[in-house]
Amino acid sequence: MQETNEGRAVPGGAAEPVPAVSALSVIEMGATSGGLSADFEAMKVAARSYVSKVVGMDIVTDEDRKAARKIRADLNSKVEAIENARKDAFRAYDAPKEAFKAKCEEVKAVIKEQIAIIDGRLKELDDEFAAARKAALLAEYEAQAPDLISAIPLKRFIEREPALMGRSWSETKAVSKLGQMIATAVSDREAIRAAAPKFATAADKHYCEHLDLSGALAEAKRLADEAEARERHAEQMQREAEDRVARAMAQAKAAEGASAPRRPKSSAPEVREWDFRFRATKAQATMIAEYAKSIGVVSDGIKGVA
Repeated sequence: MQETNEGRAVPGGAAEPVPAVSALSVIEMGATSGGLSADFEAMKVAARSYVSKVVGMDIVTDEDRKAARKIRADLNSKVEAIENARKDAFRAYDAPKEAFKAKCEEVKAVIKEQIAIIDGRLKELDDEFAAARKAALLAEYEAQAPDLISAIPLKRFIEREPALMGRSWSETKAVSKLGQMIATAVSDREAIRAAAPKFATAADKHYCEHLDLSGALAEAKRLADEAEARERHAEQMQREAEDRVARAMAQAKAAEGASAPRRPKSSAPEVREWDFRFRATKAQATMIAEYAKSIGVVSDGIKGVA
């Protein structure tokens, strides 16, 4: 492979210069009112002509490799030039778009300013409505159950029923609904104290936080189950402790008995015959005979004496 006078490697050893002036030398891309424009057909013809001089080139020697690297760098520069021209055209096309957008924003700002004024006024009305509704609800609460407020704040009822503060309900309906909820709360708390007196405090606290009777009773049951489990465990521990003490005492007693000297067995008492005369009725004599028999005394029976 050889290099041309422009530093190009060409096939077959031919030394032909690559055209210096072509559509790739001055890449023209631009933006018009109709969009983007460029003479792509001329650029493709110039690109094919540009690479035709190096198609099929031989890369054999070290000099060929060096020349090929230069050609590759030159071709990459053309690719980069096309990309840069495209970016320039895009920027030129985007500029009027951004200016157009800015003008639209100016017009929209006039309308949005009035929208903001309306929004501000609507918020003022909403705030006034919320304050008046809350005051009406609080007045009802204080009149019906003032002692309950410290345990269940008004906001808890509102969280439970958001419609209390909504415009969809009239003030009369909202106040009436709150009254019903307060009455239910009083009744539910009494039911909790009756159903779970041992754990009424914890269950009531749960109810006041959630306004949920079933949940409060479930909490009481959970606490009762835990207490019962603790009692069973304590009883089991007590039984095991008593068993350990009993076993220890038995072992100590057994050890004491094993270490004490054994006493010699006494000989059997001597059995002799005895005469016993007594005065008694027949019934009494019979009773004495039965007693003697019960304690193992052997006799010929009782005989009366004339």
